[in-house]
Amino acid sequence: MSKKKIGLVGYFGWGNFGDELFVETHKQYLGKKYTLEIVNDILAEPYFSKPVSKIAQDYDAFLIGGGDLINPIRVSKLYWQMDFLQKPVFIYGIGVPNVKWSRENVLNHYRKFFNHENCKLIVARDIESFNWLKDNFDIEDKLQWYPDAVCSYNKPPKIETKDKILGVVIRGHRSFEKDSLVHLRKMIEEAKEKGYKIKHLILANKQLGQADLEQTKELAIEGEDIFYSESLEEMCREISKCSLLASIKFHGMIVATMYGIPTIALSVTPKNRNFLRMLEQPQMLESYNQPLLYQRVPYYPSPIHSLVRGSLYRRSKAGYLYLMEKMEETIK
Repeated sequence: MSKKKIGLVGYFGWGNFGDELFVETHKQYLGKKYTLEIVNDILAEPYFSKPVSKIAQDYDAFLIGGGDLINPIRVSKLYWQMDFLQKPVFIYGIGVPNVKWSRENVLNHYRKFFNHENCKLIVARDIESFNWLKDNFDIEDKLQWYPDAVCSYNKPPKIETKDKILGVVIRGHRSFEKDSLVHLRKMIEEAKEKGYKIKHLILANKQLGQADLEQTKELAIEGEDIFYSESLEEMCREISKCSLLASIKFHGMIVATMYGIPTIALSVTPKNRNFLRMLEQPQMLESYNQPLLYQRVPYYPSPIHSLVRGSLYRRSKAGYLYLMEKMEETIK
């Protein structure tokens, strides 16, 4: 008997660390029972080489997820095509990136999508996103929350080292101008004074990886290592060698946490704030362009306790088990 075919809808294919890890985690939990295939075949609008109404005929269901896909001021043509709802749709691991204001026409589109009879499940990745969804849409019968899916990723074993290493993760972005790197450099120099070796980690591959690498070269100086790989597993292994991570990338912090490594989150975004609140480590949040960033570097980094990591892993895995249960009920 052939496997049912699930179309994966998300920010997949560009090479962003967290999104590509979502695909790998989906494969770990769903790949034995279902054939998983990324739906978009173009990395720019219109994202699909043929109409979504025809694409839907090729799949038994769709799984939408991967992070901050719910934007209250704009509906993405990649994720929220009503034609996906020709088949059962499961929304998993969703966050809300910006809750300061919203557009009513955008909320109405989400409302129409979420309330459709073929939208079977909506799982948020944190309680804050769950509450926002609950407050804005009448979907409590299909709404749940579990920690980020990557918390249950079966990552490579941790590599122990004797060195005290600060891993630094930035990204290629227009906001990173030379003047904005001053405080990052001060943080790095502070870490050196406290005995850290510096390793710049490129947590991306494909086209985004090249942009991140070029930006990192602007920050790094002689004597500081730069790590680049196309392999997600190798990226995880390099994170595991660190004593402390300073990362602008959310899933750099997720993976570091699951290895027990504390992270300075370099971007004051809801997802970083929410996750650090979950860890009860709000003091580790400081934007890369703030003058007091250097003060966040501890002389003795405190590992994330195994009980905390174990709880995140179990609860995240429970989310996948719940998803699988709902898929088995629906996809015949």
